[in-house]
Amino acid sequence: MPRFMLDRELLSPPGYAERGCVLVRYRLPGLRHCFVLCQEEASATPHCDLLLFFLAEAERLAADVLGDPQAFMLIHSGSAIRKRANWHLHVFVVRHRWQKAWVYTVLGAKNLVLAALSSVTAQRRRVEARPRGGAVE
Repeated sequence: MPRFMLDRELLSPPGYAERGCVLVRYRLPGLRHCFVLCQEEASATPHCDLLLFFLAEAERLAADVLGDPQAFMLIHSGSAIRKRANWHLHVFVVRHRWQKAWVYTVLGAKNLVLAALSSVTAQRRRVEARPRGGAVE
């Protein structure tokens, strides 16, 4: 399966280490400025404080990349539906509405493929777990 996170780079800018956080910089097809702000492990920092820090970082990243601190979009998933247990926030630095639509298209396609593969894998495991042979009545 193709990798969606291209040119992935793990960073620890000022302010991250003391919060137990890291910054992941990557790109997606057609999107050059993508980031994940991650809490590496549970810490004493309350989630509302982390959210404020991550929001300030999103503004900083957008200002650094495009010169506009409001040129970004955020995606956060609650613990019930996210892939990883750690608290994290996706930041996409975009200038145009079509880029926003493209973010949702790429992520939607990725999640649809992953959900389909997960379903097929689960079905295959159920079939393989069935007892084989035996009398049919």
